[in-house]
Amino acid sequence: MLLKKIPLALISAGILALSATAPVAAQDIRIGGVFSYTGGLGALGPRIRDGSRLAIDEVNRAGGVLKGQRLALVDADDQTNPQVAVDVATRLVQVEKVAAVIGAMASGSTIPVANSVTIPNNTVQISPSSTAPAISGLKDNDFVFRTAVPDGLQGLVIAREARARSIDRIAIMAINSAYGNGLMNAIRDNFTRLGGTVTSASNFEGDRPSYRSELATASGSGNPQALVVVGYPANGGNTILRQSLENGFFKSFILPDGMRDPTVVREIGAKNLATSWGTAPASTAEAGLQERFRTAYRAFSKEDPTQAFVAESYDAAMIIALAIQQAGSSDRSAIRDALRRVTNAPGERVGPGEFARAKDLISRGVKINYEGASGPVEFDANGDVQGRIGIWVVRDSGEIATEKTAGADR
Repeated sequence: MLLKKIPLALISAGILALSATAPVAAQDIRIGGVFSYTGGLGALGPRIRDGSRLAIDEVNRAGGVLKGQRLALVDADDQTNPQVAVDVATRLVQVEKVAAVIGAMASGSTIPVANSVTIPNNTVQISPSSTAPAISGLKDNDFVFRTAVPDGLQGLVIAREARARSIDRIAIMAINSAYGNGLMNAIRDNFTRLGGTVTSASNFEGDRPSYRSELATASGSGNPQALVVVGYPANGGNTILRQSLENGFFKSFILPDGMRDPTVVREIGAKNLATSWGTAPASTAEAGLQERFRTAYRAFSKEDPTQAFVAESYDAAMIIALAIQQAGSSDRSAIRDALRRVTNAPGERVGPGEFARAKDLISRGVKINYEGASGPVEFDANGDVQGRIGIWVVRDSGEIATEKTAGADR
């Protein structure tokens, strides 16, 4: 993906836009957060950040890590822009001296942050929401992880569900980014393999006032039954939906995770989405663990804990805290070396809200196995997790509801 040239003043604003959940003391261990509060993912960012904030708050209320040191989340707005993401991450790692980084949110930001900042500085980076397959292949010296399920599975689930709904022909429009291209290819390959026809597959650039020309081309080629929109609501996604409906190009849409957002329903209308459906990573945690996390999140944030990637953000922060405790140090390489020791089986299971118990087990030399708010976190050699994809619809009331989940094994 080509990085857009942006004004120096905008970059400077991103660099300086650092905040912390509480006053940071000299002895606090700083955790960096690269989130999107503006730009294409701006509507999702605050709730995803609050997942990390909740985990850090729980750790601190349980007495902190090591010998009572508090964690401090120092976060920044990357404006859903790769260049700004690199700049703010550089500030966090080199100036703020964070022990690890949570983020970025968009794959198109996570990859350059990894290559330019976290990998060269031997700093663990855990993205809660970047799903592009390309992340798996980074030469990262095992410093890049993610709690979000890679898009290879989402592409398979979209293809299978479309065929199960008797959809034989689809058109795809994907934002021109690592996320958009990776998921578009996964959908196209799987849908074709399952006997479907992709009538057109094209990229679009975000923040344009009109996509009517692209929509006319997509709808006029091969008689597609639905349009797959791989993008973000505020970065062209909602404009594509609105202009499709206004001009009669498409009336049925398939909306992957980047479009699972209440702003889609508010701007497009529930009745206009009645024949549409979408996908997003779904929690595979046991019901009791899910409810424990969701109750805590509602009390902490007053927001919807079922939004995509909120649970994954909580898990990213909790895993970093557990790794610090396990390593007995906030040294960056020590955190990396301890990550799988606290997440991968076998071990005594600990879940959301159980940091005090986990700390006690670690102190007694007991191997722990963290099973998170998003489900079991078993990092493979690439730092990826496996999971399930939820299939969601918009109810008449406007509620976004997950109807079922699916995995590689169905």
